[in-house]
Amino acid sequence: MNKIEIVHIISNLSLGGAQTLLFDIVKFLKMREDIEISVIALDSGEFIEMFQEDGIKVIDLKEKGLINIKVLLKLIKILKDMKPDIVHTHLLKADFYGRIAAKQTGIPLIYSTCHNYSSHHKGADIDKTSVFDLIDNFVVSYSGSNLIAISEIVKKYLVNRNRKFKDITEVIYNGVNIEKEKFKLNGSCITDLRNEYGISNDDFVITILGRLETQKGHGFFIDSIKDFLREKKNVKVLLLGEGNLRSEIEIKIKENDLTDYIQILGFQTETEKFIEISNLICVPSLWEGFGLVIIEGMIKKKIVLASDAGGIPEIITDGKTGFLFEVKNKESFLKKINFIYDNFDDFSFIRENALKLVKDKFDIRYNSELYYQSYLRKINALKDL
Repeated sequence: MNKIEIVHIISNLSLGGAQTLLFDIVKFLKMREDIEISVIALDSGEFIEMFQEDGIKVIDLKEKGLINIKVLLKLIKILKDMKPDIVHTHLLKADFYGRIAAKQTGIPLIYSTCHNYSSHHKGADIDKTSVFDLIDNFVVSYSGSNLIAISEIVKKYLVNRNRKFKDITEVIYNGVNIEKEKFKLNGSCITDLRNEYGISNDDFVITILGRLETQKGHGFFIDSIKDFLREKKNVKVLLLGEGNLRSEIEIKIKENDLTDYIQILGFQTETEKFIEISNLICVPSLWEGFGLVIIEGMIKKKIVLASDAGGIPEIITDGKTGFLFEVKNKESFLKKINFIYDNFDDFSFIRENALKLVKDKFDIRYNSELYYQSYLRKINALKDL
């Protein structure tokens, strides 16, 4: 049997939704006998070991910087040697260098998954086109890439950039391994882990998982919740992730005298157990293409409170599968979090609705199959030419 050789290229393998999605997709695709998969990381990352432990071949170029010609030269050499059937890129840096290298080496099929509706880190507006967007438009056209959007709003962003992208873009939602419904921790282990971080069984735990970057809204969250924390007393907040804003967030916590309530736990390879000890998963993002952590919480039957930014309302129906507040609106946020806290024991129907939604729509096994079927369609179309 001739195997389809696929190389996924990603900017880095640090903690993030794109990296988690790539791991889950590759994990299921490599089970197929007709596929051979490798991953190239342009600039290292904490997840490399996790990929390798799962038997996924990872090549780490260890090249930093957005403008770095060595990335392109290394990719061209590797792709010439490997001669894959498909190159599939993820994130801005990999999209740029990966597509060009694939085109230069004559790779038959080039794919890119678009994980957000912003090409920079200052904000997102699908109705505005940035310099990065214009560059990306050129590279997409030059390379003849096929595009995958992780939500409808991301597809809208792509089509707004170039109407021709409508015909080359398909929506495949992010997914989660629904086996995660089963808890890793039992009751005593949950108590032990809570105690490890100074949390009692009576404490109400709010967890935010995500990079400590502007997009994720940590600053807004802390400014909005500080009075709520002092009033309720038994609420504890866990922030999981690393990023450029860590020092700034640490200062904000200290200046507001919130060190007894908010802990930054940094990068964690096993986030499941922290979801399991939580009462509420909060996603205060200022913009978000999808929000993978939302379904990570839902599969554990956790209540999720999130901003209504970007693709999040494609997952959460307010009051039915979780709760939404108006992005960057403190009053809206406080109204919802107080309601959740005061009525927390009455939300069993929301937990069940959310669990069913994930199983029906966001099962990574099904969504990985959509990637596989897309690959086959494009390969067969090339053979018919």
